[in-house]
Amino acid sequence: MPKAAKFFSLLLGTLLTLFILRWTGVIAFDGRQILSIEIFSMFIYGTLLFGDFRLAFAFGGIALLFGLNLLTIEGFTQSASLNVIVFLVGMFLVIGFLEENQFFESVVSSIVGWVGPRPKLLLPVLMIMGTVSAALVDEVTSILFMTGTMLHLTNKYKLDPVPFIIMLVFATNIGSSASSIGNPIGVMIALKAGFSFVEFLRWSAPIAVVVNIVTYAICRWWFAESVVAFEQAVAAEHDRKHDRAAHLERISAREQAVAAVSGGGAADIDPDTIDYTPEEDNDDNPLGHSFYEAESVSGNMDMGARRTRQISWGIFILTILLLVTHGQSEKLLGRLFGAPGGHLGEGTMMVGASLLMGCVVLILRGSRARELVERRVDWWTLSFFMMLFASVGTLDHTGVTTKIAERLMNGPGSSPFWMIQIVGWSTGWLSAFLDNVLAVATFMPVVGQVRANAPGPYPQAIYWLMLFGGTFMGNMTVIGSTANIIAVGVLEKRGFGTVKFGTWFKIGFIVSIASMLVATLLLGLQTHWFSSPVMDKPAIEMVQH
Repeated sequence: MPKAAKFFSLLLGTLLTLFILRWTGVIAFDGRQILSIEIFSMFIYGTLLFGDFRLAFAFGGIALLFGLNLLTIEGFTQSASLNVIVFLVGMFLVIGFLEENQFFESVVSSIVGWVGPRPKLLLPVLMIMGTVSAALVDEVTSILFMTGTMLHLTNKYKLDPVPFIIMLVFATNIGSSASSIGNPIGVMIALKAGFSFVEFLRWSAPIAVVVNIVTYAICRWWFAESVVAFEQAVAAEHDRKHDRAAHLERISAREQAVAAVSGGGAADIDPDTIDYTPEEDNDDNPLGHSFYEAESVSGNMDMGARRTRQISWGIFILTILLLVTHGQSEKLLGRLFGAPGGHLGEGTMMVGASLLMGCVVLILRGSRARELVERRVDWWTLSFFMMLFASVGTLDHTGVTTKIAERLMNGPGSSPFWMIQIVGWSTGWLSAFLDNVLAVATFMPVVGQVRANAPGPYPQAIYWLMLFGGTFMGNMTVIGSTANIIAVGVLEKRGFGTVKFGTWFKIGFIVSIASMLVATLLLGLQTHWFSSPVMDKPAIEMVQH
């Protein structure tokens, strides 16, 4: 069936489903609500079937909402989550500046050189690097330079890169949940729910660490042959290097002995007479220097390169520091400048830190600042996010989310425990087959209504499990996360062919389900929601109009 036919069939099926729900009284949506749901469905189906034209669907959908009086200009500006968009713009600039200065490549190179000839340690270290880098920068940047690193290594050892790239993608998606800046959905939750960077380190980072260990164990079992081949290749190369070093030492010793006997004359020793035939040592350098010996750059790096590296480290550390302490900054500045309640609005200095560091890198970029803005900021994605958020806001404005929330709260799964499960796992399944940003954006206003209508404090675990659903279960399919799509695209571009859906899904399903089960258990133990549905801080309204 042509894609256009599928698109209109899905829209018609959605419309019929809405009328059946209304007729049966399950959820009695009115006309305006049905229209807003249909237009939002156009976003989803257009993205699923016509990914290259998703922005066109987004613009057309917003135009329809305006024309049908379902959305006003004021409502658009309030619902478009401009705080999320502006934060991402600043972070794009900072990450782009660091990428252009090859900051991440140098860090990866140093760590790989430090690991050295320990084949059983190298692969776990690479996965840890993917996890940490995704948490500290973002999943897109992390998977780009981690994929490049792994392709260098697999090319060197003549190995199939697909299993190792999949493992790195898993680690990257898991790591993106460990901080508020690792993934767009983390940014959304942090800014809407008022969670600080430190709270992410407290609640989600420990779970991400445990899940990453479980994931490595599963992948070590599933890709056992590939992992063993990788370790053997690394060990064999180390042995060759060791033999070669011993060979050169023997040559040097014999030259010295001959020179001493001949009274200091030059020794005429042919290295080939030594019983050693090293294999061809081509491309000994996956990241710009010897794989086993981290190059000492302090002695031979020119001052310009050294200064650039120092500036890059300063930018990186200062950005992380400002993001980690944004909660304290909001309290301090709020008291100093008389903000209501002595505290700036939740997330104010999180956005402020992003803009401040964006300002710094633009100044450092000098005359090429405009080029940095044009080339490094993903305006296509940001524009789509803005339209998507506005469309979701329309569902809230027309009362769709209120009716869904009321139905959930009055249904058999109305207890906080089951509500957390429904929202978290539903977000996960949608993320696996659609897009985690779309999934979280869809559930965000519903969660806000559930908490607003609750008779008392509501567990904040509902946000954390939604975060884990969007990140961990995004590992299930090739299209489950942006990192997945980028990694597969790099493989195709490098000539390794397309990763089949079934190849990814078999291991992705096992990893995703295991990850969510572990996250559910650990989160339950952390929050004690099994017995007492309390939260650590007052509920914050998710959608503000």
